[in-house]
Amino acid sequence: MDRLSPLIVAAGLLGCDGDAATKEGKPGAGSRSRVAAVEAKKAPKLDPADFCTVYTEAGDAKALTWPELTGPPPASSQRKRWINVWATWCAPCVEELPRLTRWKQSVGRRAEYDLVFVSADGDAQEVAAFAETHREVKGSLEIADAEALAPWLSDLGVESGSLPVHLFVDGADRVRCIRQSGIGDDDEEAVAQLLEGL
Repeated sequence: MDRLSPLIVAAGLLGCDGDAATKEGKPGAGSRSRVAAVEAKKAPKLDPADFCTVYTEAGDAKALTWPELTGPPPASSQRKRWINVWATWCAPCVEELPRLTRWKQSVGRRAEYDLVFVSADGDAQEVAAFAETHREVKGSLEIADAEALAPWLSDLGVESGSLPVHLFVDGADRVRCIRQSGIGDDDEEAVAQLLEGL
């Protein structure tokens, strides 16, 4: 009986679902691994018009301009930029700040970009005090006069000065997308696709 055991085991293995195809080294139609493979679902393709309050194709996009800031405006980096306009008194702005900073790593693996914060407070002391407990905004640009926010956004094509505002700028310094709404956890894929496409 001991001599027959290996033969019985071998015969049993050949009798499984994949026996016909194993001769050529290909899995049989009915063969399965111990873990059934599941095809990963691709995220649906983003329609920027659904995500952006204002979306403009590259040829029609306005050049990025800055309102008067407390310091010099940043030089063109020839990199994509995500500009977040926020204020200390804006609850949705404050809620999303850590998320935007955290996404710099995950989204940045798919699309290189600079994350730029711009405070619309118009109060340097208020922003400095806020930055002590919200480190993600240390070094934030600051609009010199809060009253300049609405005209600046209007020049870029948005008729309301409500916050938060997200500007997505391509490597040629053209404002391609303006979103006047908070960005939640479920927007990460949309942001990644948008930045990839700029």
